[in-house]
Amino acid sequence: MTHITSQPAEPSRARILVVDDEFGPRESLRMILRPAYDVLTASDGSEALEILRSTPIDLVTLDLNMPGVQGEELMRVIRREFRGVEVIVITGYGSVESAVEGLRYGVCDYIQKPFDVVKVLSAVSRALGSRRARQQLTDFLHRLGTLCGRAEEVDRILAQVERSPRLRQRVGGLLAGLDDADPSEEGERARRANFLEVLAETIECQHEFMRGHAQRTSFYAALLCDRLSLSPAEQEHVRTAGFLHDVGKVGVPSELLARAGALDPRERQLVERHPVIGVSLVDPLGLASEVTMAIRHHHEWWDGRGYPDGLFGNQIPLAARIVAITDAFDAMTSDRPYRKALSQAVAVREIRAFAGVQFDPELAKEFLCLIETSDVDLQLLAASAGPPEAPAAAAAAERAG
Repeated sequence: MTHITSQPAEPSRARILVVDDEFGPRESLRMILRPAYDVLTASDGSEALEILRSTPIDLVTLDLNMPGVQGEELMRVIRREFRGVEVIVITGYGSVESAVEGLRYGVCDYIQKPFDVVKVLSAVSRALGSRRARQQLTDFLHRLGTLCGRAEEVDRILAQVERSPRLRQRVGGLLAGLDDADPSEEGERARRANFLEVLAETIECQHEFMRGHAQRTSFYAALLCDRLSLSPAEQEHVRTAGFLHDVGKVGVPSELLARAGALDPRERQLVERHPVIGVSLVDPLGLASEVTMAIRHHHEWWDGRGYPDGLFGNQIPLAARIVAITDAFDAMTSDRPYRKALSQAVAVREIRAFAGVQFDPELAKEFLCLIETSDVDLQLLAASAGPPEAPAAAAAAERAG
């Protein structure tokens, strides 16, 4: 029998479906949850599916051993047909195997009966936080796809998130436990930084060769900031820009980013739009202007031959000049679809050769000193080393892209 405890559901109240063939646990969960949530109940898997197909549900609590459609089968159907619905398993018949199976299908939590009230409420809070986080990211990416005319690309990215337990966990952890979140400015900064990292990682899902590029670019930039003794605020701006510098590439056709040969003028123009697209996408996040300007200008050249605005010298924001160097270094020392990674020695030579041309000469000098003196093995953080030599033209193409 279906039982709804409050009507109609308020937009701010999540709707939870409790599925259990035993009356006692089912009613206990209903009473525990109803003060804060709208609760529906079902006594078996078939009834639960009827509700799921007729009523928007945010979260399902699920027993495994039930008549008719078993809990494990219902778990698989939910993951296949009802993307975005979170699942918590609450059962007295669990095993290690069923717990592993649940994790494989994206179950948020696994609670043994008899259950503890505090543990249940905590698990529900985390699960709904996970759902809100993923919905926030989904909405943002859909807006992104609409702006760029790349809706199909965004759908592929979101499908990748659903297939990847690691990414689901990363995205899901963003807003979990918001009621207990640190309300301080420092706590807000940490949550925003976490969101931005996951956003960059999610965007990279569409291109295997881009995996980890944002994180490495940001890491190298942070090391350079530390060497330059920049203020904490400046370092945070540079680090964030490093994570998000290529977010606009979601608006560029995948085949252009992976192509080995030269691009024609129209194709080159499409690729060179990505800094401007990136700024339009992150504007609603309320980032510091230093971050958005670094995203826009990280492909400007010191001599004025870069894009999108042809800035030169100190007209280029400091954060953009830093990201330009670390972006190029990682691009050269990472694998690409059309070539293996260049060696660190080749990348160093290229940066030195283009200091004062493409790169701020003083920053380039400091970065090269960093490579030579750092206790951190930068090469281990980049892709595996490629051939010791490479044509200068190929390296220049990497620096330009």
